[in-house]
Amino acid sequence: MDFQYQAANAEGHVLTGQISAANDREAMRLLQQQNLVPISITNAATNQPLGRAHNKKASNQDKTLAIQELTTLLNAGVPLAESVDSISIAHAGTAIGTAFANALSALRRGERFSEALRLTELDLPTYLYQLVAAGELTGKLGLSLQTAVAQMEYEDRMRQEMRNALTYPAILVVAGISAILLVFIVVVPKFASLLKGNTANIPLLSKWVIGTGMFVQANLLWVGLISLALVMGTVAALRNPVMRSRAFEGLVSVPILGRWIVETEMGRWASMLSALLENRVPIITAMELALSGVKVSTLRNSLQQVLRDVRGGARFADALATNRALGATGINLVRVGERSGALAPMLRALSTLHENAGRDRMKRFLLLLEPIAIILIGIVIGVIMVAIMLAVTSMNDSVS
Repeated sequence: MDFQYQAANAEGHVLTGQISAANDREAMRLLQQQNLVPISITNAATNQPLGRAHNKKASNQDKTLAIQELTTLLNAGVPLAESVDSISIAHAGTAIGTAFANALSALRRGERFSEALRLTELDLPTYLYQLVAAGELTGKLGLSLQTAVAQMEYEDRMRQEMRNALTYPAILVVAGISAILLVFIVVVPKFASLLKGNTANIPLLSKWVIGTGMFVQANLLWVGLISLALVMGTVAALRNPVMRSRAFEGLVSVPILGRWIVETEMGRWASMLSALLENRVPIITAMELALSGVKVSTLRNSLQQVLRDVRGGARFADALATNRALGATGINLVRVGERSGALAPMLRALSTLHENAGRDRMKRFLLLLEPIAIILIGIVIGVIMVAIMLAVTSMNDSVS
């Protein structure tokens, strides 16, 4: 399939041409491999711009690609308004194109770009707005966005790794629940009919299992509707920012998983603070911007106290040690960075340390998840079968 394109090169010049690719995404990827930033891509046969037929919600990959395009254009010397306009044209008809068109309108009204991005409602990461604000303060917007793109790509990889790792446990859980329901709906009622209502001498566990099976079979439609309502209610609740925040705080207290969340948050905070300091943002302002992206309340409260101490004249490493915001290794890295004047590189090393620790904890959690799911499902099915066998043996004993 052939596509007509307009793209900007590294010098900011707009080039036109034709490229052959299997689909629109492949065409965009081939242009990027040639160090070109797509401005518009049109199907040569239909003369229809990409994305005109679908305006679905932007995925994380789409958002990362759009910010990466913007970064390339800015670093190539293309003015901000022209760069935003180019991306809105290149993604015309999509959520990305609409969002950047709105951002361009906000820029023309005199809004700062960080505020213009917020008005797009693209649900971008919080640290992106912080880095854009820092880039506006220092005049290095392209470099700030480059740091944000690196972080977004890292998080996309982490999400993909977690999604891949959770696929088998999810299939296992669904299959286990289906097997349990099958036992309750088909197997248990058959044994109940064999007992012919004579349940006086069977154990309490058997009465409970048989009664549950009979109830599920008799009210299968209502049980299905209630289960569906619970699932939909949970999904709707998690879409609510307040409920999602409470659920996130609840996960922090879960063994292994909670520690992984804290490690990830600390790594993101250190990475953000490092990037801000590298862009010559004053440390107090940098700490305020980095702090606004921390979601874990306990960690946020600790870092807020660190910020207050630094405002009061305390050294950064001493404030971290006093409030126990970091471990001994992290505090030593910060102290060495302060003494040597290389605080930003040391914070970058600290970020890498926490990110690696968080990744290891995530892998450990996922390794434990599979056997735990197998054990729990096995226990439930085992209890059901034991209850049925106890009922049968009790009836045989009463007959003899």
